[in-house]
Amino acid sequence: MKSLYTARVMRPAFRVLLCAGCLILAGCRSASQANHLTYWCATNTFEIEFARQIVAEWNQDTTHFPVRFQPVPSGQSTEEVILAAIVGKTTPDVYSNIWPGVVEQYREAGAILSLNQFRDFDSVLTARLPSELIEGFRSPDSQFYHFPWKGNPLMMFYNKGLLEDAGIEKIPTTFEEFMAIAPRVVIDRDGDNHPDQWLLDVHIIPEWWQRFFDFYAFSIASTKGKTLITDGKANLDRPESYQVMNFFRWNFIHGYFPRSIFQEDIFLKGQLAFHVTGPWMISYVERYKQPNFEYGVTPLLLPEGMEGPVYTYGNHKSIVIFSTTQYPREAWEFVKFMTSRMNDLRFLEISSQLPLRKDLTSDPLYRDYFAEHPIGQLFADQIPYTVGTDHTIYLQEIFDIISQEFDAACIHQAKTVDEAITSMQKRAQQLLDREAYGKKADRP
Repeated sequence: MKSLYTARVMRPAFRVLLCAGCLILAGCRSASQANHLTYWCATNTFEIEFARQIVAEWNQDTTHFPVRFQPVPSGQSTEEVILAAIVGKTTPDVYSNIWPGVVEQYREAGAILSLNQFRDFDSVLTARLPSELIEGFRSPDSQFYHFPWKGNPLMMFYNKGLLEDAGIEKIPTTFEEFMAIAPRVVIDRDGDNHPDQWLLDVHIIPEWWQRFFDFYAFSIASTKGKTLITDGKANLDRPESYQVMNFFRWNFIHGYFPRSIFQEDIFLKGQLAFHVTGPWMISYVERYKQPNFEYGVTPLLLPEGMEGPVYTYGNHKSIVIFSTTQYPREAWEFVKFMTSRMNDLRFLEISSQLPLRKDLTSDPLYRDYFAEHPIGQLFADQIPYTVGTDHTIYLQEIFDIISQEFDAACIHQAKTVDEAITSMQKRAQQLLDREAYGKKADRP
């Protein structure tokens, strides 16, 4: 999605986006016109089922303010639909699939409520969230505008049988170890002089959000959890960025990562040794794998010599209450119910996705689940070492830049890594300077 602008600036493309989006929701009613809460959930079948169950249970208690739910309306993207709803004031009361990277845009537009207005918010948040993650969800004005709900740490799934066939006995933990096994893993199985078995897949279309699964996740691991911006300054031009970019570039040059778009899942087909993804993959693999398919999960790779816990991108999603609601207190009570201990267990069992709870691996309530799902336990152990994104209205534009430079330097080698990172740093900083100037101009 594109950044929300104040009335001071609105790009033509943004106007088109809003006009197109408004048509999507032209027939929607504002939540403020209803005598119930409206709750929008994500569109995947697991979260729809979770929403159905919790809303039915909530509504059984006649002392509760009624809730109606629906999946977020269809559109070119969820973000566009939410933008259109904000502009048309047809937002629901509660929405549970907010990517934290857009919160600053919604905050500046006055579209979402500060949750600090609720007297018990601080106690609810600190009782639930690992202390090391709290500041990552706080906005620059020291308020919280979204309630952290779920975290899906990115790790590497691996094909046990494929690695055993290649004679790999130790799962690599560093870039160097990973590159060393490449010639043994990447082979031509059908004799046509082209590899049909690869080391790792990388999305080769330069879509901004795909960089969370390669450049950004591996940068977080390589820096022990540092994001891309510090005190309004881009820090893309750092040694770890060169290590990460050179790693991907080298593997593309040697053909160890495929330069193709596949219609089938090559990991489940046994043509891929490693795949970077989150815990939602567990249910998918278990449903569609062949009986003899064995897999494991391991943390992301590190530079040689680095020790300690491995950090990763958390792929967090949050819950917001939109400012159009006439029932903020009732909406907050529903959010608390939705994120209760029992409903977090229900969410785990339905979706395999992880609630952001500091007691997730210690609370006896979840013990049986993780005993039956040891792969899920590995992801849960990773939760305290997850990192989100920076607070800027230009976050998506910055990742657009990263994706363009990654494509040029790593996938197609049209630029050197030095050229790509220099350009990445300069262009990102220009956006941050523009944001700082805009904030300064807005001050009385």
